[in-house]
Amino acid sequence: MDRSEQTSAARFAVNHAALDTAAQALPDQVAVLGEARRNLTARTLVTSAFANVSGSQAAQAGHSGNIQLNERGLQAASSRLTGIIDGIAASNVAVRRWDAEQAAKIRRLNPDLVVPVLADGPSGGSVADLNAANRAQIEAARAVAGAELKELEAQPGPGDREPELRHLREKIAAYDEILNSNTQIIQFDPAGDGRIVGLIGRLDSDTRSVAVLVPGMNTGLEDFPRYADRVGSYAGADPTGRTASVLWMNGDFPQGLPEASSTGPSQEMAPRLAEFVNDELRPRLGEGAQVTVIGHSYGGAIVGLADAAGMRADNVVHVASAGMGEGVTELTNPYPTARYSVTLEHDPIQWAQGRVHGPDPDDFPGVTPLPSSHDSDGWFVPDVSSHSSVLDPGSPSWRDINDVVHGTIRERQSAL
Repeated sequence: MDRSEQTSAARFAVNHAALDTAAQALPDQVAVLGEARRNLTARTLVTSAFANVSGSQAAQAGHSGNIQLNERGLQAASSRLTGIIDGIAASNVAVRRWDAEQAAKIRRLNPDLVVPVLADGPSGGSVADLNAANRAQIEAARAVAGAELKELEAQPGPGDREPELRHLREKIAAYDEILNSNTQIIQFDPAGDGRIVGLIGRLDSDTRSVAVLVPGMNTGLEDFPRYADRVGSYAGADPTGRTASVLWMNGDFPQGLPEASSTGPSQEMAPRLAEFVNDELRPRLGEGAQVTVIGHSYGGAIVGLADAAGMRADNVVHVASAGMGEGVTELTNPYPTARYSVTLEHDPIQWAQGRVHGPDPDDFPGVTPLPSSHDSDGWFVPDVSSHSSVLDPGSPSWRDINDVVHGTIRERQSAL
């Protein structure tokens, strides 16, 4: 390649670190605009402030009008900045996702080949910076939802707007609950109803174990606190404080059985999950840290496909899993040293396993059923509650998963 060709090629290079840095800096400006809006609206004057003389009401109305006009301008500027942030993030995610997909194809052709991935370290900066930037984005998204709700409530005329009003109120309540929690937000994308990744604990060279939970069907932003408590229980079970828990909800999960019968969402989310573990999580940890990725229900299919795409987890746990992932016929990823499954007796998920979302993990070669797993394939009276209770802290299945996370499951198995 001559110098002119090198120059031409350089023009098409994407500086991901620079784009990420820009995306991290812009939320601070969104937060500044939000604070300006709050200060502006808090200074609205009543009529008595205009001396109660002739024309006071007109002066007060003009004053209020100016406040509202400027407030709308600040809101519009905030929305534009949020759009720019989303565009930058989406561009980087798309390229990294493509890279992960191509790497997975190459691995399938040659499993022994080491395929380089984008970025040698975490692209997002420190956890503290990520948390601050993403919380600012959530505040901005909440402000936009609040403005939409206010506008919709003020609309005159007939029409059933209650479903849309209820949806906006639930979204705002979910944003408030997340902002008031102690969970660190390390990824957030306002697309759809909000894609989000939360962290309980620390990610550094002293971290010994990390549990990553990927939930399943019907998961939405309003479920974030509940699942954060569940995965956080693994960090809470470590008295040394060296276990971290991650709730990964960075995708649009299927809502209802018809959507859950599609492999589209799992195919779309799996490369993103593999990218998160490989490029964002692993570089923050020391060499001895053990990463356990847990897929519940539909999340099991996501995890299975991420595993097939080269996800560098030490352990994979299929919990009441929908399947190993569409098209998965063998385990080719050399990274996980162990794969486990647990399905409780009479869990209706068993009627779906081995169908749309690939083979049943409970009897797949190379996957070890945990002691609490009681697969009951065949006809049975379903126990719907067991599908969720399998993750309940303190339950036998939770203790088994907790032992995987903390590396003591093999000791228990050898003692049996």
